[in-house]
Amino acid sequence: MDMNYLYWSKNLLIGLFISFVSGCSNRQVEGNPFSIAAEVNPSLSGKSIASSYREGQANDYLLMSGSQLNQGLILGGFDRFMVHQRGSLLPEKLRDNFTALGYFVQNTGAGVQSLCDRNRQFVALAAAPSRLGNQLKEKSKGDIICRDGHRIYAIPLGYDAKVFAVSPQNSFATSIDLEILAKASQQANGNLLWSDIDSDWPSRPVRWVFAAQMPFVKHMEALGIQLPRNYLLASTYTQIFDAGASHPDALIYTHYSPSLNARLQGHAFKILPVAAGKDQIAIAPSPATINSSYPAILKTDIVLYVNPTKSSSCIAIAFAGFLLEFNRSILTENNMAPLEPSSRGVALKRVHRLLESSERHSTPYCQQTWRHKDGISQALGGSPK
Repeated sequence: MDMNYLYWSKNLLIGLFISFVSGCSNRQVEGNPFSIAAEVNPSLSGKSIASSYREGQANDYLLMSGSQLNQGLILGGFDRFMVHQRGSLLPEKLRDNFTALGYFVQNTGAGVQSLCDRNRQFVALAAAPSRLGNQLKEKSKGDIICRDGHRIYAIPLGYDAKVFAVSPQNSFATSIDLEILAKASQQANGNLLWSDIDSDWPSRPVRWVFAAQMPFVKHMEALGIQLPRNYLLASTYTQIFDAGASHPDALIYTHYSPSLNARLQGHAFKILPVAAGKDQIAIAPSPATINSSYPAILKTDIVLYVNPTKSSSCIAIAFAGFLLEFNRSILTENNMAPLEPSSRGVALKRVHRLLESSERHSTPYCQQTWRHKDGISQALGGSPK
């Protein structure tokens, strides 16, 4: 073959490749998503288009961690918060701004570390501190002081509860007495039979079922219940009802709120009323009883912790205010118990104080657009909702 032909072909290919790369490069530098619109409508101002584009990219991104238990409450509540804010704020305040939320499932200990770490962008933690184990009593709901001295604000949102459930095939268990259950398990050295709890019940082993995310061992120790060596673990709070419902001797210990989703998904089970002791009445859990007559030791606090030193933390505080303002409807929809009116009023007042200086922040979503309608004045003594 002619060598001149090969040399010419090689140089032609190189030239075409260079032209192609150069063309692509120039197009990337000069173009933007609004170039075509400007070409179609020459009356549009190139500067205003570029400015609008830049402002549209100046969005806020919130990183939040928390319990798997609270994931539905936080993600669903945040969607409603955004819809309300975008429907209430003036367009000139919004400036095409959009705020996105990233929720990462972490236990409370890891979540607090992420929240205190200055090098990490986590702004808030949606925790479910238990009143059992090492996180006992009111201390679990208080502010947290990081090692560097910064205060993490605790904003209470509502309550959940621990419950005991059995399979529909279980025709004998009608309630659980915590004192009797603890004493019987200790006497049986963890190898508990149903007849150890009630002599009229079958002499078959109790098959415990727990959610893997729960610190159930600490819970059982705090309740004085001795566990056997073998028990079943479920991967999620919803699947636990399916995992236990198929066996007549299963005894499920989990949180109450996921039971609604479990029923909607077709899982069949029976949640048992619980008595704190021999002389106590067994109470069935519900959003109404969790806050009143259900055994207090099984109560779980739902708390939003916010680090005010993190960027856009005022959005998280405003979001907490939104959840408090519409507390009864949002918490009940998530099968949780809302705060008592007095506790809600105190929490709303604190949110208002925290936002007093940040409402003039350039971020539009830091504003409480609902307060002038039926907000803090009602929660602190106005007409009830």
